[in-house]
Amino acid sequence: MARAKTIRIRERGPITWTRFHLPREQEWPTWSVSHPDVHVGPLADVQGAMFIRLGRMVEHPEQAAYIISWDTLDDLKNFQSSPVCAEFLQNLPRNDISQVSIESGSALSSLSLEDSSMSPPSRFLTLSYVDSRPTSKLEGRITLSAFMIPRTYNPSINDLRNGPGRFFPPGSEYIQYERWLRWEQKIVWFSVIAEDSWVEEKFGELAKNQDRKIFCELRVWPNPNDYNASSEPGAECEEASAKDPQTRALWNQAVAKVMPPVTSWEQERWDIREVPRFYPPAELSQEDMEYEREMEEWRKEYYQEHE
Repeated sequence: MARAKTIRIRERGPITWTRFHLPREQEWPTWSVSHPDVHVGPLADVQGAMFIRLGRMVEHPEQAAYIISWDTLDDLKNFQSSPVCAEFLQNLPRNDISQVSIESGSALSSLSLEDSSMSPPSRFLTLSYVDSRPTSKLEGRITLSAFMIPRTYNPSINDLRNGPGRFFPPGSEYIQYERWLRWEQKIVWFSVIAEDSWVEEKFGELAKNQDRKIFCELRVWPNPNDYNASSEPGAECEEASAKDPQTRALWNQAVAKVMPPVTSWEQERWDIREVPRFYPPAELSQEDMEYEREMEEWRKEYYQEHE
């Protein structure tokens, strides 16, 4: 009898969401010091900054965000306590330029991926994947939903997965019924492990001795017409859904079914794309190539078991 091969799955690191003001006519931020990798600027040589994306809010396109996938939480901490972080934030003004601040990594100094203890609001909304299942790229048209549950209820992600996580608003049914789209990959769940000023603005300042848990759902809208472009934006479908007068009411109904109860929730619409990079010629290490092969095998086995 053949022995099953054990696939080594690395825990995915956190994602940070840094909001800033970017004029509509300006495609990319500019840096006060010139950098060879012009679009990522000071991030070019930062250890652990794996994938860098730029997002713009659909309704407010001047509200932008750098969305960074980190290899490990330690890489993020090291970056936030470095001078590079200061340079990065100096060039990404908040909407109110007079309030631009430089945040250090102190907010995460005692944080682990399992520890969701609160930290002072900063420029970095920090998200942790709730599990290791394969997910779509966080690109194209995306709906961001954030749900707050008081800590007294000891909330679980399954409480949300079985409510909003299985709800498909008008216009998105194709994601559910087109099997090749694998809707489970298109609905990506995170827990908030460090809050930013946006969380404080939307959910209120956290009072002393108060605690809360916030989960975020990022819902990717794929192109329904092209099997080979499932990560491309399904902007037209999302646009129609957002304009449907029933959509918000149906979302409210789905959220109302969650127990323990969601006491507050917010939703935003984003267009997200990968930031182009200018890499020097280099080859993948043997370890990286082996990891990519193992991940591909694991994906195939996972979906064969769940067909």
